[in-house]
Amino acid sequence: MYDIIAQTIGILAMIVAICSFQQRTQKKIVLFQFVSSILFSTHFFMIGAITGGILNAIGIVRAAIFSKRDTKAWAAHPVWIYIFSGIFLGVYALNFAVLGTTPILRNFLLEVLPVIGMVATTIAFRMKKASHVRIFSLISSPLWLIYNVANFSLGGILTEAFSLGSILIGMLRLDIRKK
Repeated sequence: MYDIIAQTIGILAMIVAICSFQQRTQKKIVLFQFVSSILFSTHFFMIGAITGGILNAIGIVRAAIFSKRDTKAWAAHPVWIYIFSGIFLGVYALNFAVLGTTPILRNFLLEVLPVIGMVATTIAFRMKKASHVRIFSLISSPLWLIYNVANFSLGGILTEAFSLGSILIGMLRLDIRKK
């Protein structure tokens, strides 16, 4: 029953994440990603994918800060890219030094994928145009897809598969067709 609940939370997170790329403004994309991060963080902790859980928990804070970008000068400062990127890299290091992940090549490669994905998404959230958010999100999705397959995150796998499609549809519908 626990596994069913964990996977259900992941699927709910998927629905919210996919809807984010169909939003017309950067602020709405970030808001949907905020809710998705809360659900995914819970999901990853429940399935034992600790790196994914921690990264998404940090993603909650990141989305909250970036959602204030238009109303608070401190939230618009570009230093946040470096702060969050540094935190994500720190999580990667702590994963092996503190959290007990076995330091083998497979784990070094697997655990770095969502970190790179989170950095790409952090850069995306700093973009002013929703079209640029979609481009940087296109970098993140394949990396998370591999991580999700390795951790059998059903919601995560479906999210990235659908997100890739949603990003491409959003690009066609809102970016390319507009030109």
